Amino acid sequence: MAAYMFQLSLPAFTEEMTSTIPVHREYVEQLFTDGRLLSYSVSQMRDHIWCVINAEDEAEAVGYVADFPLFSFFTNVQCYPLLLHNTQPDTLPGISMN
Repeated sequence: MAAYMFQLSLPAFTEEMTSTIPVHREYVEQLFTDGRLLSYSVSQMRDHIWCVINAEDEAEAVGYVADFPLFSFFTNVQCYPLLLHNTQPDTLPGISMN
Protein backbone atom coordinates (compact mmCIF):
# COMPACT_ATOMS: atom_id res chain seq x y z
CA MET A 1 0.00 0.00 0.00
CA ALA A 2 1.06 3.56 -0.65
CA ALA A 3 -0.14 6.92 0.66
CA TYR A 4 -1.41 9.76 -1.51
CA MET A 5 -2.03 13.29 -0.27
CA PHE A 6 -4.80 15.26 -1.93
CA GLN A 7 -5.38 18.99 -1.90
CA LEU A 8 -8.97 19.74 -2.88
CA SER A 9 -10.19 23.28 -3.55
CA LEU A 10 -13.78 24.38 -2.96
CA PRO A 11 -15.75 27.44 -4.08
CA ALA A 12 -17.81 29.55 -1.67
CA PHE A 13 -20.31 27.30 0.09
CA THR A 14 -23.83 27.10 -1.30
CA GLU A 15 -26.99 25.62 0.18
CA GLU A 16 -26.60 22.60 -2.14
CA MET A 17 -23.07 21.98 -0.86
CA THR A 18 -24.20 22.34 2.75
CA SER A 19 -26.98 19.79 2.24
CA THR A 20 -24.39 17.30 0.89
CA ILE A 21 -22.18 17.47 3.99
CA PRO A 22 -23.97 14.76 6.09
CA VAL A 23 -23.62 12.08 3.40
CA HIS A 24 -20.06 13.28 2.70
CA ARG A 25 -19.16 12.88 6.39
CA GLU A 26 -20.64 9.34 6.39
CA TYR A 27 -18.44 8.41 3.42
CA VAL A 28 -15.37 9.93 5.11
CA GLU A 29 -16.07 7.97 8.30
CA GLN A 30 -16.47 4.76 6.28
CA LEU A 31 -13.08 5.33 4.61
CA PHE A 32 -11.51 5.81 8.07
CA THR A 33 -13.17 2.60 9.29
CA ASP A 34 -11.93 0.71 6.22
CA GLY A 35 -8.37 1.98 6.79
CA ARG A 36 -8.36 3.83 3.45
CA LEU A 37 -8.38 7.37 4.84
CA LEU A 38 -5.42 8.20 7.08
CA SER A 39 -6.14 11.89 7.70
CA TYR A 40 -8.71 14.49 6.73
CA SER A 41 -8.53 18.25 7.30
CA VAL A 42 -10.70 21.20 6.27
CA SER A 43 -9.43 24.78 6.29
CA GLN A 44 -11.17 27.23 8.60
CA MET A 45 -12.37 29.17 5.55
CA ARG A 46 -13.85 25.93 4.13
CA ASP A 47 -12.10 26.51 0.83
CA HIS A 48 -9.61 23.61 0.99
CA ILE A 49 -9.61 19.99 2.08
CA TRP A 50 -6.44 17.97 2.61
CA CYS A 51 -6.58 14.22 3.00
CA VAL A 52 -4.25 11.26 2.86
CA ILE A 53 -5.56 8.10 1.19
CA ASN A 54 -4.05 4.63 1.61
CA ALA A 55 -4.33 2.69 -1.69
CA GLU A 56 -2.61 0.15 -3.91
CA ASP A 57 -1.91 2.78 -6.58
CA GLU A 58 -2.74 6.35 -7.56
CA ALA A 59 -5.71 5.32 -9.72
CA GLU A 60 -7.34 3.59 -6.74
CA ALA A 61 -6.69 6.63 -4.52
CA VAL A 62 -8.20 8.96 -7.12
CA GLY A 63 -11.22 6.66 -7.27
CA TYR A 64 -11.87 7.09 -3.54
CA VAL A 65 -11.66 10.87 -3.89
CA ALA A 66 -13.89 10.83 -6.98
CA ASP A 67 -16.52 9.05 -4.87
CA PHE A 68 -16.61 11.90 -2.32
CA PRO A 69 -20.17 13.24 -2.36
CA LEU A 70 -18.72 16.78 -2.59
CA PHE A 71 -16.52 15.83 -5.56
CA SER A 72 -18.67 17.62 -8.15
CA PHE A 73 -18.06 20.90 -6.28
CA PHE A 74 -14.25 20.65 -6.19
CA THR A 75 -12.65 23.33 -8.36
CA ASN A 76 -9.15 21.84 -8.27
CA VAL A 77 -7.84 18.41 -7.28
CA GLN A 78 -4.14 17.80 -6.77
CA CYS A 79 -2.61 14.44 -5.86
CA TYR A 80 0.84 13.98 -4.35
CA PRO A 81 2.29 10.47 -3.94
CA LEU A 82 3.97 10.34 -0.53
CA LEU A 83 7.21 8.64 0.38
CA LEU A 84 6.00 8.33 3.96
CA HIS A 85 3.20 9.57 6.18
CA ASN A 86 3.71 9.62 9.94
CA THR A 87 1.03 10.31 12.50
CA GLN A 88 0.93 10.10 16.25
CA PRO A 89 -0.21 6.59 17.18
CA ASP A 90 -3.55 6.19 18.91
CA THR A 91 -3.20 5.22 22.53
CA LEU A 92 -5.71 3.59 24.79
CA PRO A 93 -6.57 5.28 28.07
CA GLY A 94 -5.12 3.78 31.22
CA ILE A 95 -7.16 1.14 33.02
CA SER A 96 -8.85 2.31 36.20
CA MET A 97 -9.48 -0.22 38.94
CA ASN A 98 -12.39 1.84 40.35
